[in-house]
Amino acid sequence: MGTICGIYHRKGEPIALESGARMMELLQAFPHDAADSWRDGAVFLGNTALYITPESPYETLPRQAEQGAVILTADAIIDNRAELLAAFQIPAELADKTADSELILQAWLTWGEDCPRHLIGDYAFALWDARKEELFCARDHVGKRTFYYYLSEERFAFCTIIRPLLAIKGKRQELNEEWIANYFALLAPLHEIDISATIYQDIRQLPPAHTLKVSARGNEIKKYWEPLKLSPLKLGTDEEYEEAFRQVYFEAVACRLRTSGEVGVMLSGGLDSGSVACIAAEKLAAAGKRLKSYTAVPFAAYQDWLGPNALADEREYVQVILDQYGNIDPAFCAAEGLTAYNTLDRLTALMEHPYKFIQNFCWLDAIAAQCSRDGCRILLDGQNGNSTVSYGDVSNFLNSMLRSGKWLTARREIRAYSVRWRQNYRNIWRRVLIMNLPPTLKQGYKRLFRGERATDELAGPVHPKQAARWRIGKRLKALGLTQSHVHKRTVWQARKMSLNGLGFSQTGDADTKLGLAYGIVRRDPTGDKRVIEFCLRLPPEQLVKDGVGRSLIRRALAGILPDKVRLNESVRGRQAADWVQRLRPEWPHLRDELARRLENPSLAEYIDSRLVKETLAGMAEYPSDEEGSSLFMLMMVLAMGRFLESVSAEDD
Repeated sequence: MGTICGIYHRKGEPIALESGARMMELLQAFPHDAADSWRDGAVFLGNTALYITPESPYETLPRQAEQGAVILTADAIIDNRAELLAAFQIPAELADKTADSELILQAWLTWGEDCPRHLIGDYAFALWDARKEELFCARDHVGKRTFYYYLSEERFAFCTIIRPLLAIKGKRQELNEEWIANYFALLAPLHEIDISATIYQDIRQLPPAHTLKVSARGNEIKKYWEPLKLSPLKLGTDEEYEEAFRQVYFEAVACRLRTSGEVGVMLSGGLDSGSVACIAAEKLAAAGKRLKSYTAVPFAAYQDWLGPNALADEREYVQVILDQYGNIDPAFCAAEGLTAYNTLDRLTALMEHPYKFIQNFCWLDAIAAQCSRDGCRILLDGQNGNSTVSYGDVSNFLNSMLRSGKWLTARREIRAYSVRWRQNYRNIWRRVLIMNLPPTLKQGYKRLFRGERATDELAGPVHPKQAARWRIGKRLKALGLTQSHVHKRTVWQARKMSLNGLGFSQTGDADTKLGLAYGIVRRDPTGDKRVIEFCLRLPPEQLVKDGVGRSLIRRALAGILPDKVRLNESVRGRQAADWVQRLRPEWPHLRDELARRLENPSLAEYIDSRLVKETLAGMAEYPSDEEGSSLFMLMMVLAMGRFLESVSAEDD
């Protein structure tokens, strides 16, 4: 694990020594255990390495094969090592000294361009084949490691981060106006709706599950993973599904415990991180090892404003996990003094662009820092669990049953749900039927019977001219990113949405850069390729049963996940519930800065200034917790305003 970079002059011009040296200099600013590079004529490859796994010290990167005809640079942890060691007939006595990069090389020599299909793990790599005079690049299935690139007729350059590519490109940095407009289009954490784009016009990113081949003859991008095309899983009994689930999920956790350092886990009181922590603790205990847990909690002066079914502080649920597993060392992280405002510049510089997970990024950063100080090299989490191991949305399920003609199943589950939650059976039916009306009929019903007008709660402060220029509304609808699409999805539509790569890529972006800053690797068993494929193949009836959502994980982890967590359906944790209150001392400065920045023509051309000014004027006094979405919009504008100013200053 670490960083990679490279340059390829497509017309054969030799690469200047200082070009590669400059890229390596920028990468070596991050913590690393080794750094090296290789250069031959028109090709340069570089690498910095973190020794995360026991095999890491045996890495030699860039790595050569076939008498130097094949050169690899890789940022990778490969998880299906046993399978690959057997496939390549590597002797058992050499297994512990076989680096992950060697497995990638052997996969290339065995399967060629199909090799990513056979690799499971977190990786980005580039491989120069001198025999073909081609550079082959790949990014893992869910984009846990970043891969940015610059491509022109004369030159191709790639890197784990953007900044070295800007140095290589060398001219005035042109911003991507469409990316900026997309950023403002949604009041949601997604930065972009074009998965290949970045905020810089000429810098692209390789999407998850894609390969890129570059030569003097041209370039080609291919997608190598299509999980939605997998056949459904058909087992005989509920117990067989539960056992199959445990096998694949436990393996996904176990393979991510391979490290020469300590293992940490980001632990909330929910099903996803809770299940990861319990499985990891059990596996580590069998080896006589301990697990460190990190739980975000509100700052000391926080005043609770949530209702009875939401929790800002999940310590009582975390504690039952700690009580059941005696080898977990907990840390409760309040991130005192850190706010979305006073960390904005530092974290924007780390991300290399404005970011929209404004509410919780400061405490994610604080946890990563603490984890690093504690000697951890791996930080586990369950980020993708809501769409994989714990997926089981009742609304999506009922939509699926109705649209597939399974009315009896829908009726049985609605009956069970109404009894379980003491809700009127007929009222539930009416809500579900309305949800499944065609859009025009649904809007007509709302106007006629409820007096509601069509609105989109997810609409952001994008300038109307920019929205029209880039046809943003049409694209958001096509991606299912408008409010009218969220609740009417079927299980299949929800799965398709979770696999469009946008969320994967953005998560990988943050995970990679936060990990680089602190010399750790964030790993998510709930996003394991095998876990995703297994969960996608499940029949919907395994996801919701007897009126219980997220049914499979609740049944399968009986005795492993404490019942207080496993069976909890009524109370949900609220991430960053204190983020608005944290800003209280800084609100006058934040408000004044926003007012100044709204007069900047460079920012005004992208935003609906009237909407933003009205929102700000309505918050003359300190905003309430209930106004969090409006404050989020203002922070989006502030983040972009600062970024535009910084880029302008650099160009001057």
